[in-house]
Amino acid sequence: MIGLDNVRRNGAFNEDDLSVLTNIAATAALVLERARLFEEMNTQARQMAQIMQAAPQGVLLLNAGGQVMMANRVGTRDLSILADAKVGDVIERLGDQPLTNLFATPPTGPWYEARAGNRTYEIIARPISDGAAPEQWVVLIDDVTHSRQVRQQAQLQERLATVGQLAAGIAHDFNNILSVILLQAQMAKQIAGLTEQARDRMDVIVAQTQHATDLVRQILDFSRQSMLMRQAVDLRAICIEQVGLLERALPEIITIQFEHEAGADYVVNGDATSLRQIIMNLAINARDAMPDGGTLRIALATLRYDTTRETPLTGMAVGEWVRLTVADSGFGIAADILPHIFDPFFTTKDPGKGTGLGLAQVHGIVAQHEGHLAVETAPNAGTTFHIYLPAVVEAQDLASGRRPGGLPRGGGETILLVEDNQILRLALTDMLESLNYTVVDASNGREALARRTEHGDRIAVVLSDVVMPEMGGIALAHALRMNSFMQPIILMSGHPLDEDTETLQDA
Repeated sequence: MIGLDNVRRNGAFNEDDLSVLTNIAATAALVLERARLFEEMNTQARQMAQIMQAAPQGVLLLNAGGQVMMANRVGTRDLSILADAKVGDVIERLGDQPLTNLFATPPTGPWYEARAGNRTYEIIARPISDGAAPEQWVVLIDDVTHSRQVRQQAQLQERLATVGQLAAGIAHDFNNILSVILLQAQMAKQIAGLTEQARDRMDVIVAQTQHATDLVRQILDFSRQSMLMRQAVDLRAICIEQVGLLERALPEIITIQFEHEAGADYVVNGDATSLRQIIMNLAINARDAMPDGGTLRIALATLRYDTTRETPLTGMAVGEWVRLTVADSGFGIAADILPHIFDPFFTTKDPGKGTGLGLAQVHGIVAQHEGHLAVETAPNAGTTFHIYLPAVVEAQDLASGRRPGGLPRGGGETILLVEDNQILRLALTDMLESLNYTVVDASNGREALARRTEHGDRIAVVLSDVVMPEMGGIALAHALRMNSFMQPIILMSGHPLDEDTETLQDA
């Protein structure tokens, strides 16, 4: 409502004045209404712009010719990655998807998958048009790389867990059988008067049994059921040792490079034997990927991640890490094969040339070390494995990493041997007696306590299995200590110990 007052003259407005003033008021009202509507439109436009910029997906506006008219913040980034373009440029594709595919999508059509480098996107286009032919297209881009990695990792873990549970039980039983064969063959070699031919045959049995034991170890590694002796080890020393072996073992057409920073600490809490196995398995894979020669690169790096620096892999905690890189310049891994390379028994090699356990074993060992594993590969561009292991920050005494020597001969000392597998118990008894020890045996912890009471202080050491019926080895160890038995107790197991090993050592 507009009010008017005549302050220049006395009297009321005449008809002409009122007509003019009415027209002026109507025009002013129209202008004010348009101003109000314009402000509302500006407010809505600002709100839409804010919503668009805040959207977690990339949003692009393209005309029918493929020119980018507008993009939000995420869309600008995605546009650079997918098309190496910016707002105002004309594009023909997004990643490996031509625009013709996207623009052919009906109004309720599907999302398309597009790849660019090692990233994966889902893209959908929707037409904007007042007529029959679309004049503009709204394109939504969703970077699903992270969610795909999480899903693939979960699927891989589920597959490995299922196979591992099935394989681990069989492997433990098979390992007991192999242990008996190996012990008997090794002792048979010591028989006086054995012919050279018989000794050679024993050597074949020992070698093949050890090879079978290695296969069992691979199965236990990928199922995360292998026994690890973890302690502070210098990963650089292990790499130097393995590089020396590889220089002698690999063909001369393969060049080996070892990269590390002088003075840096590459100490991890690890099992030296298992860490050697990681390097050797990856090196063998690299060799097979370079039949015509190439470069094998082994590198170490120390990394620190905190709240200001994002970790490279899902699930990695902030803190200090040591990264082991093994890379080759070979023919790479095909995209359809890559999701299966860590599956047990999966191999692309000819029959007899691979067990399909090498990479599965690597994956299991890394997991047992609370580590993480990443792969970068492309056809004819080589393959790079990155292994991240938690670094040991506090100073600790380093393990030498040397392999144990032979068994010492005894002087008639009495050993209490506790093992529920009768055949294995007899084989161990046979071996210990051949080393000049006196053996008292028991099939479980309760029998062992009775044998200890029976033989008293003559028992110099207890050698016990961990998993046994009625009373296991750990319960036996605690019971012996409670009964003032202070001699050494050695626990044997093919299963990882649930109880803290430091607690057991203190006992």
